Amino acid sequence: MFSNRHRHVATLAYVANGSRSVDMPRKNLYRNIILEVEGSVAITDITTPPVNYTGGAHENAFRAIKRLELIANGRDTIKSIPMQALAMKNLFMRGVRCQHVAPGLTVATHPFGGVVTVPLASPRAVRQIDTLLNSGQLSTLELRATFGDFLDMVSTAPTAYTAATFDASIKVGLDETIRLDQRPEAYMTYKELYVEKQISGATSAFQILLGVGNKYRGFMLECESDGEMVDTILNKITLKSGTDIYYQQEAHAVRGKNIQDFLGNVETLTGYYYVDFCPEGRLVDALDASFLSQLEFELDVNAPGTLDYVRIYPDEIVIPAGQAA
Repeated sequence: MFSNRHRHVATLAYVANGSRSVDMPRKNLYRNIILEVEGSVAITDITTPPVNYTGGAHENAFRAIKRLELIANGRDTIKSIPMQALAMKNLFMRGVRCQHVAPGLTVATHPFGGVVTVPLASPRAVRQIDTLLNSGQLSTLELRATFGDFLDMVSTAPTAYTAATFDASIKVGLDETIRLDQRPEAYMTYKELYVEKQISGATSAFQILLGVGNKYRGFMLECESDGEMVDTILNKITLKSGTDIYYQQEAHAVRGKNIQDFLGNVETLTGYYYVDFCPEGRLVDALDASFLSQLEFELDVNAPGTLDYVRIYPDEIVIPAGQAA
């Protein structure tokens, strides 16, 4: 039996292209960290207006936060992900877009902001409580945000542009829970990192290596060409270890299945795909990489632009030592 609580922890103030951090409280079990971005930009002079990002990745305000990190015991990274990508994962895992206000692009003062969830209890799991984060067992727990600036939020930079002021802040809220029966339990850890690789040319065997040792409940793939998310890079997705194939599908079929699995909420996304190993939410079905010597994505890709990238965002489940999943 649990008692659920929510509280405000801190507000991280903007620092241009720098980082702010907060020591998170360490006592109870974590479900989610809730981040509310608030900001404004005052444009006083502009000759050629900037252009907002198009396609599925239009949560422009979140791009002002280049990276979010949650680090335990000073060395163990539990989360390390751009806020905009986290917003996309919120859509896949929660079925709805994050609340979001994009900045205006005219000569005026424009507010922007939105709310993103950093999940510790794995969303869409049958038993989300299996992945609660037990903060009481940690010596330190640091939440760190690395900020960018206004130009990170637009795909085409303006000319003769002056921003008189740019400001942003992140309000940090905590969904936590108390186990009333005080029964000790070893919880799994829901880890979110990412790997990025640039495409040098079209190939049917573009390889991205993944870490082995833990379990994967799924992977979000993100395709970017010259700063925009596009559907013109990825043709086919293969996940394998040596000659063993764990997943293989044409990219357009993956998108079609995503639309069905996530009830149409991802139909308008451009450049995003989700490979799901736990469609029923049973974490016991996650892909077990603990016995593998190698795991890799082999992708059939095009190179439509000058700078083309594929990023892989694994949903990784870390099993406590000595415990079977």
